[in-house]
Amino acid sequence: MKPFDGPRIIRSPWSDFYGREIEDSPETHPESYLREVAAEGFNSVWVHAILRDIVSSDIFPEFGKKEKEEIPALNRLVEKAGKYGLKVFLYLCEPRGFPSNDPFWKENGNVRGHLSAGTHALCSSTRGVKDFLFQSSYSLFRKVPGLGGAFMITASEFHTHCYSHYPKWQKLFADSPMTNRAKARFCCERCAARDPSGVVAEIVALVNSGIKAADPRAETIVWNWSWYIIEPDPQRKLVSLLPDDIILMADFERGGEIKVLDKKIPVDEYSFAFTGPSKRFKDILSQARARKMKIMAKIQLGTTHELVTVPYIPVPYILAEKISRMRKAELDGYLGCWIFGGDTTVMSRIAGKMSVNPTLSASKAVEEVAIGEFGDEKTAGYVTRAWKHFSKAWKNYPFSIPFLYNSPVNYSTAYPLSLETGKTGVIPSWRPLPRDKNGQLAVGENLETWTAPFTPAFVSEVFIKLLEEWNKGVEILEEGKLWTGGKNKRYNKELDMAVHIALLVESTVDIITFYRLLGLYRKNGKIGKSANDLRSLFEKQISLSKKDREIISRNKDFGYHPEAHEFFVTPEALDYKIEMLEKQIEAL
Repeated sequence: MKPFDGPRIIRSPWSDFYGREIEDSPETHPESYLREVAAEGFNSVWVHAILRDIVSSDIFPEFGKKEKEEIPALNRLVEKAGKYGLKVFLYLCEPRGFPSNDPFWKENGNVRGHLSAGTHALCSSTRGVKDFLFQSSYSLFRKVPGLGGAFMITASEFHTHCYSHYPKWQKLFADSPMTNRAKARFCCERCAARDPSGVVAEIVALVNSGIKAADPRAETIVWNWSWYIIEPDPQRKLVSLLPDDIILMADFERGGEIKVLDKKIPVDEYSFAFTGPSKRFKDILSQARARKMKIMAKIQLGTTHELVTVPYIPVPYILAEKISRMRKAELDGYLGCWIFGGDTTVMSRIAGKMSVNPTLSASKAVEEVAIGEFGDEKTAGYVTRAWKHFSKAWKNYPFSIPFLYNSPVNYSTAYPLSLETGKTGVIPSWRPLPRDKNGQLAVGENLETWTAPFTPAFVSEVFIKLLEEWNKGVEILEEGKLWTGGKNKRYNKELDMAVHIALLVESTVDIITFYRLLGLYRKNGKIGKSANDLRSLFEKQISLSKKDREIISRNKDFGYHPEAHEFFVTPEALDYKIEMLEKQIEAL
């Protein structure tokens, strides 16, 4: 095995993807963070850039409105990171389209491309857009010397080229939004006769040529995220058309499969429930090897959408095994986090150690980090024993895209339960949560939006099984606290986080139970077994919420969602829920 001698990229947890990412980057990357990630074994950080904002263009004079602020800021970040041997990589998703009513189209209708969800693509079959992609990439890397490179998404996410949201090859998909896109009329005559794979490969070549012309040392990383839109897996034609000197990056877990309660569940996202590599990854890997191309993996180091509102999911044995398998595949590097998950924690330290030391085993890496984190071998022993149970427990996760993105698992202990609740629609759990006029969580019955494609009963059963194994680890940590006398603050925080996660899982099960009981209560009248069961559930939830309030009050970094940039679980939210539950008990 060899160390990862290519990019090992992480991201500042303070960087705001949806805000002033570039302008504020020197401040959101403090010296302490850069010093620490460099010491851990990473060699790069990443930020999000939009070509039409960051550099001016002779082709489109409207572009470059933020250049005077963003270019100097990016130069400062490159210089600051460079002091610690770190490169700065840019995330590019180009050419970025415009809403159909944007003034840009009044002067530039000749480059208008396919329409998707109210946004027109910037058609890359036009000479103007081709020149813009090359010249802007060149200009950016000339104006910011020393940039490490860029990684590109060319499907999904933002609407960019004409095929970024239009799957030409298939009309029916598991998710209805993609099916609707596929059935829509394709409205770009220039691209209609072109092959989507050729369109994407051309965009990559243009950006890569611009970057390399400005700085031959800079790397262009091409990510296969959602390439199923462009061509069926494993995208053999697209891969064959890519430039030789790019780095191909593939999702390590996406396209895998887990088995929970004898049910096979596909994995379509970053996941700790599945270690990887997936067949999809291995297919891309074999093509890269055949072409002698460099290849990287996309993983998450600290958190995934399985649970985001904690500093990290304490399943280091899964991560260590993941890194071990990546080393065996002799990958060149990895992107360690998306918008969240880049905090420096035991997880990043394990990944960093294993990245630069190819002889360090997974178990040894976990043990070394635990001793460094918790102070001595015996204390660390309690933690590593608990981590083994947590890692085993997490394999029982009800993985599905609806559950990851719409379920209340990230804030379930603060989820208010009310006898007066009504139906509601999807509540995205990765954006700021809906609030009432008093700022309290506004939720309602919508189980079908987040338990799909499973049943509510299946989700409950899976989480109960996860919780049984998880609580074995909690018991070990509680035993260790007695041995330490409760004086090891770092150890106490690990126990608090483990209990907090258990409370979130249990409360998610209780939410499902609540809506089942509420239906019976309304159907059978307000007396009898359903009323008694609801009362018992409310009393239990009061107890759990009070317990979580104690934990949240002494751990200010728990309950925060870094993508939504909002605290989902707070002492105030828990107080509100407790007060509300007490009133519900009186009503019963």
